[in-house]
Amino acid sequence: MTTKIIKDYYGLLEVSPNATQDEIRQAYRRLARTCHPDISTEPDAEERFKELNEVYAILADPAKRKIYDSLALASEPGAPPETPPPPPPGKAAPPPPAAATVTTKTPHTPVPQKPPRASRPFPPTWAVLLILVGLLIILGVAAAALRTFLPLNRPVGGAGAVSVNKLATFNTPPPPPQDAIIQESGTPLLTVSPEQLQLPERSFAVVPVTPEQGRWPVPAPEHTGNIAVWIHGTVINYVIGLPYTPTTESLLAGLSSAARITLTLDSGAHLIFGAPQAQRIAVDDLTPMAQQQPGLTLVLLGAGQSNRLIVRARYLPEESLATDSKQRVDGLSVVILKSGVVYDEGNTRYFIVEYQVTNETTGPVDPAFFDLGLESGSGERYALNEEAAARGQYGKLQTAIPAGGSAMGSAGYLIPRDSQPPLTWVFRADPASANVLRTVLPYEAPQPSPAQPSVELTTAFADGTRNVIVINGTVRNLGETTLTVTLADVTLTSAAGSSSLMASTPLLPWSIAGGQSQAFELQFSRPTNVPSALLNILGFTFQIEGLP
Repeated sequence: MTTKIIKDYYGLLEVSPNATQDEIRQAYRRLARTCHPDISTEPDAEERFKELNEVYAILADPAKRKIYDSLALASEPGAPPETPPPPPPGKAAPPPPAAATVTTKTPHTPVPQKPPRASRPFPPTWAVLLILVGLLIILGVAAAALRTFLPLNRPVGGAGAVSVNKLATFNTPPPPPQDAIIQESGTPLLTVSPEQLQLPERSFAVVPVTPEQGRWPVPAPEHTGNIAVWIHGTVINYVIGLPYTPTTESLLAGLSSAARITLTLDSGAHLIFGAPQAQRIAVDDLTPMAQQQPGLTLVLLGAGQSNRLIVRARYLPEESLATDSKQRVDGLSVVILKSGVVYDEGNTRYFIVEYQVTNETTGPVDPAFFDLGLESGSGERYALNEEAAARGQYGKLQTAIPAGGSAMGSAGYLIPRDSQPPLTWVFRADPASANVLRTVLPYEAPQPSPAQPSVELTTAFADGTRNVIVINGTVRNLGETTLTVTLADVTLTSAAGSSSLMASTPLLPWSIAGGQSQAFELQFSRPTNVPSALLNILGFTFQIEGLP
C-alpha cells in the first residue's frame, strides 16, 4: 500500500511546531518577500509562493492548524534511523560516509531497516471542516425540535401568561403636535396645557406626550420622581399618566374622597378636582380617556401587571373659581409675579423668578434662610446665583419680613442654554423644612440657530481637453441646523447663457450639519467665445475670468 505523507508545513515556513502565531506571521512575511514572483528571479518562485500561501492559510488559522497537527501526527512515517553504537575504547570512530555517492557502481549489501509504519488514508482539510459544519447544523435542528415538544419555561399550576404594556421612555419629552383642537366662533384656539399636578403632599411637573401604538412615552427611570405625562389634546377630561413607583402607587390607592387635586394650566388658571375614586382596569381599556364629562383621570403607568390602577376625580368649578395664585408653606404666602430669561451669554442663560412673600406668622422671617432652587425637565438642579439675581427687577431679598408684612425679591439662576423644559421653581422657608412648594414655570428651550452658509473657492481652471470648467471650494455651515445644498443652488452663467453642470463631487444634494463644512468639486460645460462667467452658490457670487 502506498503511504501518503503530509507536507512538513513547519519546515517549509522555517519555524518549529511549537511556534506562536506571531512567529508564524513574521516567518511568512519574511519568506513571502524573498519568493514573490514580482521580486524573485528564480524560475520556481511562483510555485514556491503559492505553496507558501497554502502553508500560511493553514497555520495562521488556529482551528485549521489544530486539524493539520492531528493529521500530521497520524501520518508519521516511522521511527528515526538507529544511531550506530560508539566505537570500543582505544579505537577511532569510523569516518562518516561521503556526502554524495550517486556515481559509485560498487555493489553493496543494504542495511536492513524497519519497514515504515503505514498511515491511514485521510480526507483533505476542507472535507474535515465541511463535516464539522454539518454536525453543528444537525445538532441545532435537533435542539430546536426538542424545545418544541418539551414544556420549557411554561407556566405550571394553572397560571396563565400575562400581557405587559410596553412603555417608551425619554430623557427629553418629545414635542407634542401644535395643531389647534378648540374652535370658538370658527376661530381656532391653541390648546391650554397643564403644567403642574398637585396631589396631597406631592406635586408633579406635567409634560405633554402623544401615545403611539398604545405606548405611553414616560420619563426614563432616573427622572420619574416628579414628572407626569399628559395626553396631548385631552382638555375636558384631562388624562395624566404617572410613572410607576411603589410610593406613587400607594399615594393614588390611598386618596380619600375628601382629597383635593389641583391642576395648574399654562394660562395661570388652577383647576380643582375632588371625590377621587381608585379602580383597576385592563391595560387595553380606553374608556377612561373619553372626553364627554369634565374631570381628571390619573393613570399609573409601567406597573408590569395585566391591569392598571387609575383614579377618576370630579371637576369642582366652584372651588376652581375661588382659587388664586398664592401658595402657602410654613406660614408664608408665596406669589410668583413673573419669570423668564433676561439675558443670553454664549451657552449660558440668565433665568429670573420675580416673587412676593407675605409673612402670615406672628414673628419676623429672615429671607437668608430661604432655600430657592430651580430644576430642569431632565433632572438638573440649579442653585441661586447672586449675579443673576442682581439682573432682576427687585434683586436678592435680604431684609427681614415682619409679621403681616410682604416683600418682593428676585431669584436668579445661570442655566445652560440647552436646559430642557419644564423648569420647576422650588421654595422652602428653611433648608431643614420638610414642606416645599414646587411651581412649574413657563419656559421654552431656545431653538437652534438657522443654517448660515459661507462659501470659499480654492481653485478654478478651464480644461480644454474635456471642454469643461473645474471649480474647487468649500461650503461651511455657521448655523446650528442642517444646511442642504441642491442642484438649484449652484449655477454658472455668462453672456453665452447658462452652463450645464456636468459633474459634482460629492453628488448633489449636500447635507451639511451645523458647524461642519463640505469640500466640493464642480465641473461645468465651458461657455464659448466669452472672457468670463459668474458662479453662484447659495447666493455667493464669484466672477471667473480669463476663459480661453
